[in-house]
Amino acid sequence: MSGIPSNVREELDQLMTGLLSPDNSIRAQAEACLNRDWTKKDNIDVLLVFLASQAAQGANDTLRAFAAVLFRRFAIKSPASPGYSVTARQIDHVSDGAKQEVRNVLLQGFLAQQSGGVRHKLSDAIAEVSKDESCSWPELLPMVIQAAQNSDANFRDSAFRMITAAPEIISSAHGSKQQEQQVNDTFMKMFGAGFVDQSDAVRISACIAFVSFFENMPKSQWGVLSQLLPNLLDSLPRLLETGNDTALASVLESLIELVALASKIFKPMFPTLIEFCSAVAKNRELDSAARLAALELLTTFCESSPNMCKREPTYAPAIVLDCLQLSTEVCEGDDDCEDWINSKDLDEDEDEETYNAARLSLDRAALKLGGETLAQPLFQYLPSMLQSADWHERQGALMSLSSATEGCRDVLITEIPRILDLLLPALQDPHPRVQYACCNALGQISTDFADVIQRTAGDRVLPALVSMLSIKNVARVQAHAAAALVNFCEEASQQVLEPYLDGLLSNLLSLLQSAPKRYVQEQVVTTIAIVADAAENRFIKYYDTLMPLLLDILRAESVPESRLLKAKAIECATLVALAVGKEKFSQNAAEILQIMTNLQQNLQGDDDPVRAYLQQGWSRVCRLIGKDFLPYLPLVLPPLLDQARATQDISIVEEDDLEEVEQNEDYEVIQLSGKHIAVHTAVLDDKTGAIELLRNYADVLGADFYPYVDQIANEIVIPGLDFYLHDGVRGTCGVTMPSLLQSCIAATGGNKSPQAVQLWNRMVDKLIHQLGNDPVPDLFVAYLYAITKGLEIMGPNALSDTQLSSLAKAIETCFSETYERVKAKESGDDEYNEEVAEDDEDYTDEELLDQISKGLNAVFKDSHYRFLPAFQTIVPTLATLINDDTTSLKLAGLSAASDLVEYGGSESFQLRDLFLNPVGEALTAPQASIRQIANYTVGACAQHGGEQYLDYCLACLPSMTQMASIPDAKAEENLGATENACASIAKIIHSFGSHIQGLDELIQSWFKLLPVAQDDEAAPYAYMLLVELIQQQHPTVMSQIPKVFDDVLQALLYSSVNGKTAEKVVSATRQLLGTLPHDQAMALLGKYDAASKQVIQRWFS
Repeated sequence: MSGIPSNVREELDQLMTGLLSPDNSIRAQAEACLNRDWTKKDNIDVLLVFLASQAAQGANDTLRAFAAVLFRRFAIKSPASPGYSVTARQIDHVSDGAKQEVRNVLLQGFLAQQSGGVRHKLSDAIAEVSKDESCSWPELLPMVIQAAQNSDANFRDSAFRMITAAPEIISSAHGSKQQEQQVNDTFMKMFGAGFVDQSDAVRISACIAFVSFFENMPKSQWGVLSQLLPNLLDSLPRLLETGNDTALASVLESLIELVALASKIFKPMFPTLIEFCSAVAKNRELDSAARLAALELLTTFCESSPNMCKREPTYAPAIVLDCLQLSTEVCEGDDDCEDWINSKDLDEDEDEETYNAARLSLDRAALKLGGETLAQPLFQYLPSMLQSADWHERQGALMSLSSATEGCRDVLITEIPRILDLLLPALQDPHPRVQYACCNALGQISTDFADVIQRTAGDRVLPALVSMLSIKNVARVQAHAAAALVNFCEEASQQVLEPYLDGLLSNLLSLLQSAPKRYVQEQVVTTIAIVADAAENRFIKYYDTLMPLLLDILRAESVPESRLLKAKAIECATLVALAVGKEKFSQNAAEILQIMTNLQQNLQGDDDPVRAYLQQGWSRVCRLIGKDFLPYLPLVLPPLLDQARATQDISIVEEDDLEEVEQNEDYEVIQLSGKHIAVHTAVLDDKTGAIELLRNYADVLGADFYPYVDQIANEIVIPGLDFYLHDGVRGTCGVTMPSLLQSCIAATGGNKSPQAVQLWNRMVDKLIHQLGNDPVPDLFVAYLYAITKGLEIMGPNALSDTQLSSLAKAIETCFSETYERVKAKESGDDEYNEEVAEDDEDYTDEELLDQISKGLNAVFKDSHYRFLPAFQTIVPTLATLINDDTTSLKLAGLSAASDLVEYGGSESFQLRDLFLNPVGEALTAPQASIRQIANYTVGACAQHGGEQYLDYCLACLPSMTQMASIPDAKAEENLGATENACASIAKIIHSFGSHIQGLDELIQSWFKLLPVAQDDEAAPYAYMLLVELIQQQHPTVMSQIPKVFDDVLQALLYSSVNGKTAEKVVSATRQLLGTLPHDQAMALLGKYDAASKQVIQRWFS
């Protein structure tokens, strides 16, 4: 501390004494002084040098350990001065002299005589200091190597701790190939020695450090590093044998990260690892942390390399059996069962950690492996478990089935009768937890097998669940049966529910009045609400019985315990109102709205459960009564607007508080530059919900909502696209924009009003920016929807040339990024990992490409040839897409070409090199979807491109005719391509018929392609050509009148032609029929079935 003046050192010594004082007031004063005075820019250098010195050379271990912790905390803290990001660290911005002194002092302290705890804390501090990329620290790596070889285990342990926290210590040492080899040899030996160290602590640290080191190394080095895996895994049985459960859990947890990164490097030892992990998971003598880490490791394998797991015959049986056994570990004694039965906390099951982990693992495995792999081993054990004398096994089997059905849907959906045969007897089980588990399984399959189970097994499922509402069952079973009914009814049609409504509602209403626990009432009210929502107007007959019961709940005195029940009664009353309609609801509307008003005015804090239910209830009432809702807006909107204005709340989390914050569901903790940053996601979730409700009000109230539009647009929705910490906020803001725009247009006199144009420009400029810059591909859909809908609302030429240019660049970015992602996935499988689709992706890349193509179509439709100069920006990327062999990419390129021709007209010919050859080749592609868009594009050339496309269209005719005439051309998978070929040939004949040699032969071939019954866009062009041929009395149609009539009838029967087109086609066909003798005409009309005769009656009588 030679650089610190003695008076300053004395002041800091006093400060440390105060910080360590047992007196709360003295300690609080010292903390205030530290944070107020010593974190300033002028003092931070001195503070960090002082703390480093105290950590290394303090008077005692307590002072050293405390100083090391303080040093690390303030070293990684963001500078207090303005201009620094939240990821900036104070240690990176101190003077060079202070940095050097800190480094020297910490290294000296680390190498000096220290207690184990202090050296660990010094190693943590050194690791943080080493992350400064602005200057090198050449002394550090040799020191780490030396420490790892020290005879003192604490040195070795601390060396590996440093590598775990800062693996860059090693990776930054790589230079030339020779240096790289030397470094690799050194550290391979170091880790190899660490894995077999006599100290458990060192072995653990070595394993964890290896994973951290591996993650930080380039993939080119993984092959060399993977040679150490057998040595690492050999350490696991030793930890098990010595009974060191905690150490075993730590090593397994570190391996989970490695499996997620490079699972296939474990392939040579995979069967052995499965056997070991399975044995650990099933061993009830071990600590739960080790057992659950083993189970999680197995589960991570199937998420990272599902194909490897499918190919390994021992994997599926092992994970199924592990999960089944762990799922039985509930209610170990009778007292536990009584506690479960009498509990008021329905989330209490979450405390059964092993049981819940097993269910979650089986769910994840099923989703990744599918029924083909998992169903057989699962059903190998389930029947016998369901017959077991031990109720734990019976309930475990039922809950496990619930976990697996979503992933195994592909196989199990055909086995619904057999599954119900297994399940339904368990409703009569003497143990309530088995009954509960059976209700859970019935509810789960009602969701996972929707809507098949509703249509085919409603007569078995509904009566069975209704029977469990009986008062003879325990309250938790009653509530869960009612919850399972929600799952069934949400996916059921009116027709499915109607036969059961009387029994269902009478039992629910009876339980509502006699329920022994409030939570049962709450669930029953929710279930009735869902039944009403599904039954819609068929619920009217139950309204007069139900509504008085709901009003009794709503009128009752408000006490904290009844708030949730009141909230659910509001939900139920408003859903019932929507179901029965405004007229029926009117008899109670005034009282219910008055109750809702009173509740709104007397909300009890931010956590009042009534708040959220009221918000949704007001929205439903608005949908029901429309403009009559306007008097309630001043009451309803202000709190909703406040919620929608919520800002992004982030904070740095100290290590001491990290676990508590991570367990708080209202927050999400992310890692940035070594810091833990907490994002208050609950507030942003609420913000998203509030914006969705504002959108609903704008849609329903239209022009009457306009007074709020500017405020919502400028203060909430447009700025909301910058909420990069919450995807939901950005997406919801995007899709809300058209609703606000429509309200503005309705109120200001049309889409050309200054207010509408101004609002549109503000919105679309921001949307275009987001489209080209947002890092989350799924949000392309929201932005493209908003732009497309806005263009539709605003009418032709809604975009300026500048906006067209910006939008073209954004669309090009979307296309190119999606292309790169598709290609990366195609080459994603390598020797280290498999390319696995992410479960949290809302859209596949194919769906995103489709949405981008629709957006491009909307821009062309709006701007036509004006878009062509900006479109040039996209051409190079489209050339890549259209010539790619991947179907989805080629489709996107061909779709853009069809839009170019359709809306660019003759001007498109200047870009013919982009698409003429690829489209021509695509006409004979093996994929029907490719042929369909290629046929459409050629038709667009004939219809919109002008004479310059004459030769090209004629050259395409043989390929189009050939592929539309193959034997299975009318098969379902080929029908779209065939019907488009028929329509496009018709366009060519219409536009260029006089230039076609052998026109009559072509017409004969074309006529065989009719009817066009499925594609209502293609059909009008085909049938208008048919009209022309009838009017010309062309020999092809005159000689085949029955076929003409049958082709027309098919189009009318399937509504592929409508309106004026249908009238013209029918008129021409009548004339054609008139050329037949009367008896032949009547015989022709009389040969069809009843459905066809109805169409004939409508159009030809």
